[in-house]
Amino acid sequence: MIAYALQRAGVRPAQENLSRALGWLVQNQDPTTGRWLATSLNKERDPTSERGLFMSDAATAFAVLALTQADSAKE
Repeated sequence: MIAYALQRAGVRPAQENLSRALGWLVQNQDPTTGRWLATSLNKERDPTSERGLFMSDAATAFAVLALTQADSAKE
């Protein structure tokens, strides 16, 4: 979410910290499902439950937004 927010605030993807964050996203995408796995810091949940899956769904959505935003900045 932060990588996306920084880009929306005008930080360029080539800036070192943002570039590292985007690289981390690329390296940590689950190769089997295409998702980014995430858990809640507030409560431990079964990762296969509806609520548990929501965290990974949200993480995946923000990862896609961040990477798409970075890709469109190259144009």
